[in-house]
Amino acid sequence: MIREIRILLVEDNPGDARLIRELLHSSAREHLIITPVTLLKDGLDHAENNECHVVLLDLSLPDSHGLDTLVRMREQSPDTAIIVLTGADDDNLGIQALQMGAQDYMPKGDLDGKLLLRAIHYAIERHRGEMALRRSEQAYRSLIDDVFDTSMVAVIILDRALRVVWCNAATEIYFGIKRDMVIGRDKRKLIDDELKCIFADPDDFAIRLFRDYDGGTFTERFECQVTAAEGRQERWLEHWSQPIRSGIYDGGRIEQYNDITGRKTLEIAERQQRDFAEAMRDIATLLTSTLDLKDVLNRILNNLGRVVLHDSALITMLEDDHIWVARRRAVRDTQEIVAERQLQTDYRHYLIKIMDTRQPVVVGNLQEDERVRETAIQANVRAYVGVPVMLQEEIIGFVNAFSEEPNTFDVHAAERLLAFAELAAIAIQNARLFERSQELAAIEVRQRLARELHDSVTQTLYTAQNMAESALRRWQKDPARAHDLMESVFQLTRTALAEMRILLLELRPAALSQVNLKTLFDQYLQPIVDRGQFELKMAIDEVPPLPPDVQIALYRITQEALNNINKHALAKQVDVTIRNHETHLELQIQDDGGGFDVAEVEATSLGLNIMRERAEEIGATLNIHSQIGTGTRITVNWQKEAT
Repeated sequence: MIREIRILLVEDNPGDARLIRELLHSSAREHLIITPVTLLKDGLDHAENNECHVVLLDLSLPDSHGLDTLVRMREQSPDTAIIVLTGADDDNLGIQALQMGAQDYMPKGDLDGKLLLRAIHYAIERHRGEMALRRSEQAYRSLIDDVFDTSMVAVIILDRALRVVWCNAATEIYFGIKRDMVIGRDKRKLIDDELKCIFADPDDFAIRLFRDYDGGTFTERFECQVTAAEGRQERWLEHWSQPIRSGIYDGGRIEQYNDITGRKTLEIAERQQRDFAEAMRDIATLLTSTLDLKDVLNRILNNLGRVVLHDSALITMLEDDHIWVARRRAVRDTQEIVAERQLQTDYRHYLIKIMDTRQPVVVGNLQEDERVRETAIQANVRAYVGVPVMLQEEIIGFVNAFSEEPNTFDVHAAERLLAFAELAAIAIQNARLFERSQELAAIEVRQRLARELHDSVTQTLYTAQNMAESALRRWQKDPARAHDLMESVFQLTRTALAEMRILLLELRPAALSQVNLKTLFDQYLQPIVDRGQFELKMAIDEVPPLPPDVQIALYRITQEALNNINKHALAKQVDVTIRNHETHLELQIQDDGGGFDVAEVEATSLGLNIMRERAEEIGATLNIHSQIGTGTRITVNWQKEAT
């Protein structure tokens, strides 16, 4: 059976057309049906209405010229093979025609029947292969489209000019914008006009993408947060892109947005928990760094914002069923403050509920509660959260926070506030115990001063009084003896005055740091010597002003040492030496008394422990060297701070 080939010959030169027909008929074994036309218009009409296997196309026609002739014929007959007929020296034109979709080209000057027929056969088969490949590509594209459209990764394809040529269904879901509003648009203008405003940080999103576009980069990944609105949900996306290196979109890029909301939610929760733990650690340190109750309460309110965001807060204390406001903090106008104070009375039923349940109370909107509505409106507050401050299962107060926005607080906020209240309870209790200890210490100081006043000053003055009376009686009879008695009275009153000065100094310890170290030792250690039986020799270097706590500690250590020597050592001489070295200050107290066994006495000696504690408080070292019968040497070394 003879094969049939339908050929459309588009050639305006009658001689060339006749030559081509004769060459084909003389060489063909198949049945050839050749339809000649001289105009492109006629060729397009024939191709539209008739089946053709191949088109022999001259590019220079009366109604069309050049490669545009090929373009128009290819648009009309996409399923037909095309062989371009060119002039003898138009190889470049033929190659361009191949690049634009022609299956082959033949110079007219080289026409040969067998070569032309072979070219027709090859063109038909090549075109069939191309058509099969195209159908395969279309099927593949259809498959890819289906896969991408069901993928939960948003994909946007841009051409070289950054126009959107394709996007999938996930893009519509994530961005809340229809595909027909995206396709064909310049991505940069799309970002400025519509896309960036859907992100929590629109400027950052735009800057990152424009930087990639301008620099032609693709490797950076970054996270962006889409805000919730009608038609879209709040979610976190990770953006990344890659270049297109071949095909019709060569030079373009594929942008992808992966939904990382689940991972990001966990990260945020973990970071919030870590921040909360760090805040609680810092707050615990801060609250326990002071023992002043007023300062503790102020610090509680000042640090509450690190735990729960709020607009105003107050601490309510509970004592003997009496509820009273200990501290408040708010930035409001006078009218709102007055209303808030009234609110403190109106919302007591919430505190009673906390007392009954021992659990936090969260109110979304106080202005919806009939019992507090009017006051809450005047105070401009809505949300409320209150938690108990508990110490050993006993409620000692409440921490209360208010917000101007409704539903600000939730269960998590209440839990965080409850943990904060546990720290507050410890700090409040420590401050209370310190106040009580201060009161007890003041009582002890007064009692000790009273004893010393009785033991030293009172007895000295009593002795002086008796001597003065005796001197008056002897004044006429024995003036010399009366004079000696008055000398003794003078010495006793001077000693009593020095003792009184020390006792007064105990009431004003800050005065110890208001004079230099040498003056302090000269003036305030002498009464101890006067009471004792030893001679005191002091050698004190000139010392620049010391930190108050250091000077007071050195004085107290020396004072305690001299008192111990006076009571126990039976010394005849005591040497107090202070040497001002370049790096440290050395205090040495040495006596020639009976000495003691350091190992046996130190563990039970209150005086030695007091001296050691005072040295540790200023970062100094204290060493005690003593042996029975050889006296005692106490050495204190305080390192100067580097300047």
